[in-house]
Amino acid sequence: MPRIRIHFSKRGYASFISHMDLPALFSRAAARAGLRMERTNGFSPHPRLALCPPLPVGVEGLSEPADFWFVEWEPGSRDAWNRSLPDGIGISSAVPVDGVSLNKLCSAASYIVTPLGGASPRDVTGVIETTLRENGALLDVSASGDEVLVSSSDLERCGPSRMVKDLVSARLISGWGDLHMVRAAVGRWDPDGMRVIPLTEECPL
Repeated sequence: MPRIRIHFSKRGYASFISHMDLPALFSRAAARAGLRMERTNGFSPHPRLALCPPLPVGVEGLSEPADFWFVEWEPGSRDAWNRSLPDGIGISSAVPVDGVSLNKLCSAASYIVTPLGGASPRDVTGVIETTLRENGALLDVSASGDEVLVSSSDLERCGPSRMVKDLVSARLISGWGDLHMVRAAVGRWDPDGMRVIPLTEECPL
């Protein structure tokens, strides 16, 4: 049975769909599109899939990877699946894969952080750099115009929630409403190119 790796975006109001609701959302859309997903064994079988590390509600994702197992996969399956998804969710690529599991490949992420509440990008950069460096998760951070560009490892402990918590502690923001945050890419870190390589590209293992 083919294992299909997709990259999808979650934008606008769709960013408020929780990570826990995504399996049902994608599997129901697949069923509406006439696609048959492989199901797990056991007392309560459910569609077989693997998602990337979760995003907090309200954080947009531009290229989120996920693996789905189908009974069969044909040309045109991605387009049919896309047409059944709600506004704000879109599949940009869908390719058969095998080998290393998704979770082992998702070791780095890049973010675009835009302060909205008056904090300067330079000050935000300083706090994020300090906290990620202290936790050994800093890969790269810089201010570019009104935005702060961040790349980090340890996605579970040093993701958006940790950044927001430390910015609140530093009294630069009062909460999530003072920032717009986007996860631009998830994959593996390329130290030569100083960027996160999406899983659709060749990844060093």
